[in-house]
Amino acid sequence: MRKGVLTRWKDDRGFGFIKSRDGSTDIFIHISDIKVASRRPKVGDTIIYELTTTPDGKIRATKASIEGVAPLPVRQQKRFKKQSLMKKIIGLPIAIIFVVLAIEFQGSRSPSLINSFIKPGCKIKGNISINTGRRWYHVPGAEDYESTVINPTKGEKWFCTESEAVANGWRKAPR
Repeated sequence: MRKGVLTRWKDDRGFGFIKSRDGSTDIFIHISDIKVASRRPKVGDTIIYELTTTPDGKIRATKASIEGVAPLPVRQQKRFKKQSLMKKIIGLPIAIIFVVLAIEFQGSRSPSLINSFIKPGCKIKGNISINTGRRWYHVPGAEDYESTVINPTKGEKWFCTESEAVANGWRKAPR
């Protein structure tokens, strides 16, 4: 087992990076690789982990725990896992519906069914960047507007006004 300090953590996305004790590299860690603890990890936590190389050659932390944070009792871990499984089972049909609708209306210039389903009349798309995690909003007519697909299961939203998007912490997309 190795130790390192959590230097970056994106709680909304469930991953971060550990600086190894020797300081040689940043190591990727996903929330699913952290044993069920009484709280979520945060920057500055000392993480105890096993180093693993994935089949595609990437290095990541697995079988991790947060030093000084008690794990949940086994009884609560089982309940937590059951709840997580239920969320996945319940969320799956909704995610499938959105994917099917997105594919069906992809490339269409007419307003999609998703627009009217999520927030009727609201056409500003609140998108979360996969690369940076930043929250951008796109207005109709902007360069990336047509290609931007909103996935509410990932926290993306529709807004009726730009001021509503800004008030909720979103920035106007650069293009």
